[in-house]
Amino acid sequence: MKEIITLCVGQCGNQIGSEFWKQITAEHGIRPNGVPEDFALEGDDRKDVFFYEADDARFVPRALLLDLEPRVVNNIQNSQHRDLFNPENILFRKKVEARATTGLPATGRRKKTRNYWRTC
Repeated sequence: MKEIITLCVGQCGNQIGSEFWKQITAEHGIRPNGVPEDFALEGDDRKDVFFYEADDARFVPRALLLDLEPRVVNNIQNSQHRDLFNPENILFRKKVEARATTGLPATGRRKKTRNYWRTC
């Protein structure tokens, strides 16, 4: 049995990943909450390639959603597919300080030190 795990990273990766999962759920007959449609339980459809079946009979995507900025991930968590993903597989930084994101101190002044520029 082959299994595919998707890794959605950053704004673009999560936006594309969200659309990907909307399409895959529609193709496999899975509702936005992970519960399969009645017709989807028949036949030889291999849902286990993209999904794992949880204890409550829901199909959960084999996906990790990663982002440093929570806006796109929050949009996914507030969409109609909010119950589809496992919350433990959604990782993002909750609070970002200006210094941490730019690597620059608040003053922005530069001093030349030993042949390279260092921001103070």
